[in-house]
Amino acid sequence: MRHLPHPGPPHKGAYKGEGEAEGTHREGRGGGPFDPVRRLYGWATPNSQRVSIMLEELGLAYTAHGVNIRAREQFAPEILALNPYGKIPILVETRENAAPLVLFESGAILLYLAENHGRFLPGQGDGRATALSWLMVVLTSLGPFTGQAHHWTELAADSPDVAQTHAVALVSRVYRLLDARLAQVPHLGGDACSIADIAAYPWVARHGWARQRLDDFPALAAWFARLTARPGVRAGMAVPAGAILE
Repeated sequence: MRHLPHPGPPHKGAYKGEGEAEGTHREGRGGGPFDPVRRLYGWATPNSQRVSIMLEELGLAYTAHGVNIRAREQFAPEILALNPYGKIPILVETRENAAPLVLFESGAILLYLAENHGRFLPGQGDGRATALSWLMVVLTSLGPFTGQAHHWTELAADSPDVAQTHAVALVSRVYRLLDARLAQVPHLGGDACSIADIAAYPWVARHGWARQRLDDFPALAAWFARLTARPGVRAGMAVPAGAILE
């Protein structure tokens, strides 16, 4: 297993895979001498891509470092030192004259970024509460149920029909819920795109993992097309460059 880099200043490079360049530096808008240096540890997984989409949408500079979960690199000592749970994504912000801030769990990272940059989450009131409610649906149901369906339909060595049927049915229920919501409003939180949408998009992009067809959910399909048209979403889905989840 290759040794993964410790947090440090970003550098320009092109992540190409095992044994090649360490990371990809993403240029952000603006920036100043007191902006933190950001490193994102992730792979071509929906949870990692939630964070890369958010960083791209915010226009923040960061360096992406690939952690190949199929090669079990998430259990490398360097990663466990950042997140003892051995999971990605991990975002590290190194600030001047301060200890590095290490964040893990994609939902926590999205909340941190939204609150610190004042975007993609209303600061108060009903709009904030609504966006957070739908964020919790995505974090507790859409992602976990789709992951379970992928396990039973494609990854498990022993895959009973009853397990596949149950897992797919759970995802179908969530899709019906999201479709009904998006038939009423353009985004999950209401009129504006929020972290609920950013959290949901990479998982809906894997609808095939759970044997779902977007054509069966017209409002969800229209929402998916709208988000796909956003440059930040497209850029975030390609991070880290060259990573493949097989």
